[in-house]
Amino acid sequence: MRKLSLADLKGRVSWGSVFGGVMTVLAISVLLSILNSSIGLFMLDPLSEHPASGIGAAVGIGSAIILIASMAAGGFVAGKLAGMDGIIHGFLVWATTLIVAAILGIFLAVGAAKMTANALGAVSSVTGNVISGAGGIVGNGVSALSEKAEDLFGKIDFNATLKEENIPQNIRTALIKSNVKELQPDYLNKQLEEVKDDLSKSVKEIVASPQETDETINGFLERLKQRAENLSQKINKNDLSKAIANNTNMSKAEADKTVEEYMNLIDNARAEAGKQIDKLEANLQKAEQEWKEIKHKALVAADKATDAAARSALISFFALLVGAAVCCVAGAYGGRKTQERVDI
Repeated sequence: MRKLSLADLKGRVSWGSVFGGVMTVLAISVLLSILNSSIGLFMLDPLSEHPASGIGAAVGIGSAIILIASMAAGGFVAGKLAGMDGIIHGFLVWATTLIVAAILGIFLAVGAAKMTANALGAVSSVTGNVISGAGGIVGNGVSALSEKAEDLFGKIDFNATLKEENIPQNIRTALIKSNVKELQPDYLNKQLEEVKDDLSKSVKEIVASPQETDETINGFLERLKQRAENLSQKINKNDLSKAIANNTNMSKAEADKTVEEYMNLIDNARAEAGKQIDKLEANLQKAEQEWKEIKHKALVAADKATDAAARSALISFFALLVGAAVCCVAGAYGGRKTQERVDI
């Protein structure tokens, strides 16, 4: 038995045969992928409650079969063309095909799954059906969550304007001169404006970081609760009497009457402001509950998606492993067929 040199070993590899095998693999996989995608589309029933039921499994199994079948054909072609060392040529077809597929950004029969998914998306948009419940959230990630959050919290409105009361100009001037914050004529309106600004800022934070929605809403509700407590505190009657007495020419009787009238006016305004704040808090709590349901659906969909991805990766791994073995066996068989023909 003669010992082979490196030059002899290099000469035994027919790269033309390997290239022919690779082209065979790619051509057959593309052809069968189209058939596989058509089968998946035939299984699609937009009128049913679960239009995509079973399609993923069917396309996945079909893709594995396509992979193995195309590898077998490619290995056989390479082995038959080379006429020798069929196992080596079959293995090189398998390895080269993987490299070519990675460079092209495709993975053999996975194209069928992509084609089917695109068709499912088109049908979903037409029928208005979200095929996997909250699957859109999982697919689009933070962007989709941001859209959901904006739709949910962005529609919450808050009326920051109280009905303008007829406060005499001399009383208004006296209250302004008092420099007591709570006695200012527009104090309540300013407080409500701050609530509205805080709400707007919080909604923007939610849209920008939907994953932190719970913390943002809880922080806003805490601040809202504190503002409501501040608004509910009674005005110091003595401060009001001093402000009017020191900054107007009213008699004591007139000042006392004005104090009572203004106290009633402020109490009514505070009650109205309290109702608006209570309504805002109720709307936010309702939206927060809906948001929790959306998050739960998203988590369930994400769990299903990751499980499906894991199963798909596992099927791909074993399909490739089997494909490598089949490619080598088919290569050896093709090489033997060529040798039998030469011997004859």
